[in-house]
Amino acid sequence: MMRFRILWILTLAVLLTGCIQPDEDHTEIDSRPVDLIKSQNEVMQHLKTIIESQNQAITSFNNREYAACLTECEQLKKQNDEYASSIESFADLVMEAPLSESGRRYYRIQLSILYAIHHDLNQSVSGLYSACDYAIEGRDEDARYHIQRASRYIDMLYANIGRFNANIDAFNRGSWDLASPVPEPETDEAPPEKTTLTDIPDPYYLNKTPFQNTPDEIKRLLGMGFFTPYQCSRFDCSEMAAYIEWKLECHNITAYIATKDDWEGGYGHAWVIVSLRNGKYLAIEPTISAAEGSFGAEMITTDPRYFDYDHLFEDIYCASEFFGEEEWDWWNNLELK
Repeated sequence: MMRFRILWILTLAVLLTGCIQPDEDHTEIDSRPVDLIKSQNEVMQHLKTIIESQNQAITSFNNREYAACLTECEQLKKQNDEYASSIESFADLVMEAPLSESGRRYYRIQLSILYAIHHDLNQSVSGLYSACDYAIEGRDEDARYHIQRASRYIDMLYANIGRFNANIDAFNRGSWDLASPVPEPETDEAPPEKTTLTDIPDPYYLNKTPFQNTPDEIKRLLGMGFFTPYQCSRFDCSEMAAYIEWKLECHNITAYIATKDDWEGGYGHAWVIVSLRNGKYLAIEPTISAAEGSFGAEMITTDPRYFDYDHLFEDIYCASEFFGEEEWDWWNNLELK
């Protein structure tokens, strides 16, 4: 069966609510100016709002609501800019506050974590935004790369929130064992190279005797159907559909490769849709004739299910750019005839 479904790896709960602990127990902290306490609370409120928005964006992405996700990413960028401004205001107050050397060291580390969180947010939103763009274009490999990159920075973001809270706990206990921000990853995997489609035979579509876009002509071309047996992931619905599309197009019949990510039992599926002369359409279920001796005409259907698809590809090149050549390579199992 088709291997269409991409399992996006971002599923997050709002973890920030209630996790920024009050720091009321330490004597030195209690002596802070009121403006300093208020400023830090404003920073954390900005961050709480951002986390909530980020989770909405991730939910939209996972639901394939890419336009909504892009809009939420734009909002996230504005919220992160506001968050950065609140950090700057907080940093200015820290510099002016009458703190001891140890207190100033504590705030210097905490500010470095807040700035790191701002950076993590920028990178995660950028990755999420790019993943949406590529997903809309049908470039799944590029989308997968950027969503995985976004996920790494979201992991760093939550790790930095954890360190911020751990530092508060440590300071309240009178400990100076304070954690620095999570370090940046040393390397980042390169984005996938653009598909070259070099394995597709050239020329692929051959000029043969033209047929008409009528059901009878299509039945003639389908003949006795496939005699090569069905083989999962080697010669299955995708290769069969690609072959049928090739054969029809070579005989001047307009055909498309259709796919559905969730067909039956969570598996993807591929088939062919043909545009008829009278403006109507018919579908071809390639796996019907997988058993030797069945007739190609049995593959033809007008079942409404076959006109509810996720993708409709004009040719083998579009289908291969989306899912990769190996999904359609029937030419490795049959000869071009």
